[in-house]
Amino acid sequence: MSGETVISYPQIFSGFTHIGSCREFVWIPPDGSGEMKFVIRDLKCGDSFETLMLRKDLYLCAESGEEYVVKDFRLLDITDPKNIEGTAENFGVLADKFPEIKSSIPIQNAMISKPTQLLAIRSVSGLINAVEAQKRIPTRETREVAAQLVAEIANTPDAILNLLAVKAYDDYTYAHNVNVATLSLMIGHAMGLSRNDLHSLGVGALLHDIGKLRIARDLLNKVGALNTTEMEKIRQHPRTGYEMLLSSKEIGEWSRLIVLQHHEKFMGGGYPSGLKGNDISLMARIVAVADVYDALTTARPFRPAMSPYLSTKILLSNTESQFDPAILAVFLRRMSIFPPGSLVKLNSGAIAAVVRSNPGAMLRPVVRLQKDAQGREVNPSPEVDLLLANNLYIIGPA
Repeated sequence: MSGETVISYPQIFSGFTHIGSCREFVWIPPDGSGEMKFVIRDLKCGDSFETLMLRKDLYLCAESGEEYVVKDFRLLDITDPKNIEGTAENFGVLADKFPEIKSSIPIQNAMISKPTQLLAIRSVSGLINAVEAQKRIPTRETREVAAQLVAEIANTPDAILNLLAVKAYDDYTYAHNVNVATLSLMIGHAMGLSRNDLHSLGVGALLHDIGKLRIARDLLNKVGALNTTEMEKIRQHPRTGYEMLLSSKEIGEWSRLIVLQHHEKFMGGGYPSGLKGNDISLMARIVAVADVYDALTTARPFRPAMSPYLSTKILLSNTESQFDPAILAVFLRRMSIFPPGSLVKLNSGAIAAVVRSNPGAMLRPVVRLQKDAQGREVNPSPEVDLLLANNLYIIGPA
């Protein structure tokens, strides 16, 4: 770019995470030294500067709606919040919305569209920032997002869910809530819940972890075992979240019960009340499955992400104690154990990439051969529909 580029009053994101805003972002083209610099003026930041410095890319959304990316940035001088200087590898207008850039998996089988996904994550980001700033909980926005999620899922009843498009470590708090809502609504829709019940389910799922916002982040992300006091603080977050929502007339009791009961176990022994069976609300039992699955498949500071295949095996191993088996059966019928883009090993010894799922046959997707049994590249790589190829089947992830 020739000359400075000035963006006035942009909202600042890192991945899906809302960082804050500033009065002005100024991009300064390379000088004789070849360095590409920028200045952020009057930054209002929800994160500490130290946390901000750990992030890789910045995304700026101008008042006009145009979006920019600051690639691989580094802050140089943070002594004056009114004029923060930094360098970056590159800067430019986004040709596409930033969720597309962060996606590594094709989105053709997605149950919800990218614009709705982005709207939902930004809404949750705003909700969390409001709670942390002790402002009014924006329940109206949450209800609107839930309604849009319900509408899109109702329009794609045969879709197989693929959540891998929004997996990013520093976005966990935001993307997790949206993923859990999407998973829960998928299950609820397949169970034939009414539109009103689906709306209550979506709202409760989006808010299910709101009580965790009253827990210190270093405790939530602690590496290693929790002591008795720390565990008790964690176990109080469902009741804390329920109480936070009691004053909101826009949030119904079914949604609040999801927040209160999503850590109860079907055969008892959960928290905060040790309920079991049908004493736990149906919607909370649905969210319990979605919550654990998404947590397992997302990387956290204290452990790497697990594959959908392994995560599903863990869910199945806890069927008799933790989850309602009828709800888990619905989930398994609609979930892709081997999502598009994942590599699998066939009984022939060949390696293949999953192209798309076959509804109702989660273990027999359409694949594209990558390597033969001897490990040689297959070129051209043909598509094979495992639903039709009776002599071929998946024996596990590659």
